[in-house]
Amino acid sequence: MPEEISNRIPQEHRPPGLRSFFAWAMLLLLLFWGATLWLTRWQGGGADPEEAQRAELRIKTLAELRADNAKKMESYAWVDRAKGSVQIPIAEAMKLVLADLNKTQPQAAYPIATPPPVATPTAAPASPTPATP
Repeated sequence: MPEEISNRIPQEHRPPGLRSFFAWAMLLLLLFWGATLWLTRWQGGGADPEEAQRAELRIKTLAELRADNAKKMESYAWVDRAKGSVQIPIAEAMKLVLADLNKTQPQAAYPIATPPPVATPTAAPASPTPATP
C-alpha cells in the first residue's frame, strides 16, 4: 500500500530521504572543519619568529631549572647556618623520616570520645514475707 501512494506522488513533491540528509550533514561538517583549519593554521602565514625565540628561551629555562633541582636533590648544603638548617639529598631525607616514623606508634588524629559506662540496674533483693500473727 505505501508503494502505491509513493508512486502517485510526483518526484519533486517527495520529502528528501535520510541518505540525502546525511550527505548534506557530512558536506556541511567537512566545510566547517576546513574553514576552522584555514582560520587557525594557514591564515597566519607561518610561525611567528618572536614566538619561536620565546619557545626556545622557555625550553632553555626549563632545562636549567630541572638541572638545578636535580643538583639540589642530590647534594648537601647549608640553607641557614645561623638557624642550623641544612639541605640533604632526598634519598637520605626519606631514610631519616622513615626511621623516625618507625619509632613511634600510630595514634588517633583526634581524641576519641568514649561513652561513659552505663550502670546496670541490679535486681532488688526479694522482700521477706511478712510474718503471720
